[in-house]
Amino acid sequence: MPTLDLPGVPRPGRGPFIPRDELPVPPNVERMMGPEDCRGSTLAAVSASVPDYPARAWDRGRQGWVVVRFHVYSDGSVHRARVHRAVPDGPFNRATERAVSNWQFAPLDGVDILENCVVMFEFRAGEVHIR
Repeated sequence: MPTLDLPGVPRPGRGPFIPRDELPVPPNVERMMGPEDCRGSTLAAVSASVPDYPARAWDRGRQGWVVVRFHVYSDGSVHRARVHRAVPDGPFNRATERAVSNWQFAPLDGVDILENCVVMFEFRAGEVHIR
């Protein structure tokens, strides 16, 4: 019988999530965007999965957030996904960059590229949320 990954339910082999630090206060993402950032077309996600909670961070009870900047080309593909800010810096960075790099949007209408789009992920209590 196949296993299902359900939010808030640990995968086999993982014990319960036991937080060992507080969730850092997240930034105001809107203030991180400049007047020209991610402007010119509407983004419509075709495929946008959240990153997995990294096993090492889970085991250590780490919580935090990561802000990722990325570009979207006219065909809806994501390019140059990179961590802009993260607290704590490190434990969630690779997972977030990898997830955003695999996102796909509907083709853009009327522009070749949307530059400096921003998304924030919260890694809290063993779950990942997009903000």
